[in-house]
Amino acid sequence: MPKDQEKNQKVAALIEEATKLPGSLFVMGKGPQAVMEGWVQAQELQVYLKGDWLAVESGAWHCHLNVSEIDEFRFVQEPDVHDAKRDAFSLRLLGKGGEPLLMVFFSVYDRGGKLLSERVDSFSALKEKYSQ
Repeated sequence: MPKDQEKNQKVAALIEEATKLPGSLFVMGKGPQAVMEGWVQAQELQVYLKGDWLAVESGAWHCHLNVSEIDEFRFVQEPDVHDAKRDAFSLRLLGKGGEPLLMVFFSVYDRGGKLLSERVDSFSALKEKYSQ
């Protein structure tokens, strides 16, 4: 299998697994010009790869991503910009200049602000499996 095809399939598998984690939020674009955010609806989810293009369909929204433009992906745990008492957990697919092409944020807290350890464990397992 050619190296590009192998990379494309790895990214497709990563995104498919990431979307199966509860509370996945897709973010495309980086402000201030425009940002699209969409919660993944797992029961309506379809992820498929055709050539260099990955499609993610989730209920009322869908996105297309040219995976050949992805230079790297990172799993990030950092202080949450919206709540200093919490951390934010995300997967970031970055282009050649380090610009974010797609970010997937994972909700790891319940409505009361309690950390859900099983969600952190799922994030950590995904990170371990796909870290480059």
